[in-house]
Amino acid sequence: MEKKKYSNDTIVAISTPLGEGGIGIVRLSGSGSFSAVQKVFDCKKRKDPVYPNPRYLYYGIVKDLDGEPVDEALVSFMPAPHTYTREDLVEINCHSGIITLRNVLKIFLDMGIRLAEPGEFTKRAFLKGRIDLSQAEAVIALIRARSEAATKASLRALQGALAETVRDIRSRVNAIRAPIEAAIDYPEEFTEELPLTEETRVELQLIEDKLQNLLQGIARGRAYQDGVAAAIVGKPNVGKSSLLNRLLGEQKAIVHELPGTTRDLLDGVMTLGGYPLRLIDTAGIQGSADPVELEGMKRARSVAAKAQLVLLVIDGSVPFEPDIVGQILPLDRDQRLIIILNKSDLPQKVAPGHIKKYCGEVPSVSVSALQGAGLSALEQVVADELDQLFGPLSENPTLISIRQEEVLRECVSGIREAENALLSEPAEITSMLLQQVWHTLGQITGDTAGDDLLDLIFNEFCLGK
Repeated sequence: MEKKKYSNDTIVAISTPLGEGGIGIVRLSGSGSFSAVQKVFDCKKRKDPVYPNPRYLYYGIVKDLDGEPVDEALVSFMPAPHTYTREDLVEINCHSGIITLRNVLKIFLDMGIRLAEPGEFTKRAFLKGRIDLSQAEAVIALIRARSEAATKASLRALQGALAETVRDIRSRVNAIRAPIEAAIDYPEEFTEELPLTEETRVELQLIEDKLQNLLQGIARGRAYQDGVAAAIVGKPNVGKSSLLNRLLGEQKAIVHELPGTTRDLLDGVMTLGGYPLRLIDTAGIQGSADPVELEGMKRARSVAAKAQLVLLVIDGSVPFEPDIVGQILPLDRDQRLIIILNKSDLPQKVAPGHIKKYCGEVPSVSVSALQGAGLSALEQVVADELDQLFGPLSENPTLISIRQEEVLRECVSGIREAENALLSEPAEITSMLLQQVWHTLGQITGDTAGDDLLDLIFNEFCLGK
């Protein structure tokens, strides 16, 4: 790949979140990193003949340009090319505090070293060939991962699993193009209009299958990465807030026997079955003339209409209302509904048979939010419903961005067009379509990515990464 425009100057940034903590890191990358740090880092071992020894952690004092101490620090010098950016790289481990880190950063800015752009360290790693674009996207996905499953998927992509699969498909596309273009360039060598037509069609179908396999796990992968919205709905005083508190393990919502205590939306996040689940407690839905309660019910219905999972809480200690689902909300066919019979610690007046008779094959679970009974069964039902909603877990590398999904869908369409053209169009059309698929696939690994695409991706990164 022809490398994009690349600035070889030295850059600096704070690479850890600002705030109180044990350690904060200021990172420099570029040919001037070592000399810049040595000017302001007072270390007892600086007279050592091997100083700075690569990947050795040095203790000393960082001083400003006037020689005034700024912080104690541990500093590591890492020479190119065996670094994150494949450039000389220095990391200064300071005490983490907003003022301290900014003071250390200011020293280097005052030297004329440029503040790194968002994602510029990772962008340099890409431009220097240490990682490809799918691995670069995996870095930000790993940083943003909200569940163990999302972390594992991002780590697989970071280790090159997706890139390896994509490059295999691109090589297969090239293998198909070769005899077709040979037939175009040297028609006298071939007796047929197009060689290996049936074999080529089979190979195209194989490529389409491989692309579809990559797309298979996209819904679940996105749910792992972005999370799932789950609305807790029901009438007042059925225990919605108690259930939210119990599931989250904290007193998130006010619980009171007075109906209508929850008037606004409350939420919290938990991980269940690999999915980050955003639980949203809503206002109780009832007949009311109170404008505040009416607004709360309006918001409750709006949230429930957009949620992928609806947890309808029913008080199992009072007689069952057959039209309860219709009273609460209309359900979209892509939503999953679970009915929760709460207050199982009290004498029950609602049986599972009532649910089946009036609501059909909707999964239901009996729990006691007050005592914590039945929550394990509820979590298992939720995990099962989400697995059905998002499809089976694929063994193929997981796509970690919408961009990658769009690229693959475009390639599937291109392969289908090429298959049709193979039988009915001049060979030049098939060759052109395959060339486009090959080029488009290269956008996943960055082999054919332009500057605009790179800027779009790396601008999503935080400073210092």
